[in-house]
Amino acid sequence: MKKRFIAIAGLVGLIGLSSQNSQRLQAQTLAMVTKNRPEAIEKLVFDRILVYEQTDYNGSVVRYQVLLNSKTGQFGFDRKLANLSFPGVVGGYTFVTGQPDGSYRVYVADKYEGKVIMRYNVGKSFYAPNRAESCHSRFQKRYRPTGREGSQYGLTATEYKASLGRQDTEWLWVAEVPFNSYPLYLFNEIALEAKLPDAHSINFTSSLGPNELLVQSKKEYFSEKVNGKPATSTLKLIFFGPTNHSFDVTGYKFK
Repeated sequence: MKKRFIAIAGLVGLIGLSSQNSQRLQAQTLAMVTKNRPEAIEKLVFDRILVYEQTDYNGSVVRYQVLLNSKTGQFGFDRKLANLSFPGVVGGYTFVTGQPDGSYRVYVADKYEGKVIMRYNVGKSFYAPNRAESCHSRFQKRYRPTGREGSQYGLTATEYKASLGRQDTEWLWVAEVPFNSYPLYLFNEIALEAKLPDAHSINFTSSLGPNELLVQSKKEYFSEKVNGKPATSTLKLIFFGPTNHSFDVTGYKFK
């Protein structure tokens, strides 16, 4: 009887040990499966694209493309599209986003630190509640409507004119839009080595309100000649329309 009890107790102990081993094995297997499970792909999606063409006084022409998510108001600056200059940077900045609140996120693929996101902000004064009103006041002092309007790409723009002295003249075409244009205007103001071409600056935050988009800016200087003609520079929106562009942010972490 005693031997039978010992045998049964041993069998129970063996069953318990086997059960524990089984649970441990299942836990290890689950951990391995979890560890090896691929990361969910995260993407930034943009449904609109703005293409600007810049002509310098010497006749050189540069185009750059800027992305927009029309639902969130987020702008995207893709290194492959925006014709960004990256002095002294090799394989660094790949993508930048600009938010309607003045914050920017710079996505960097660094061979030492991996995929990191750096935060930048412009001054809060650009997003003050009375900003639009003060911009309109300055604009009205400088520019006068010409009475001309035009529609293109679903935008209705109005032409304005300003004197730059004597015969020198500046023309602006401006359209009201349902998104904040400041993330575009202020991109070159943040402390980045990456810059949009700025021979003819797109930063009109001192003249235009947040919901006003620059469609065209032209400056003509009769006081300066290039090949016998008035020196002229322009910045013109040559396309604004739908796109299906995304940027894969999988694996990026804030620095």
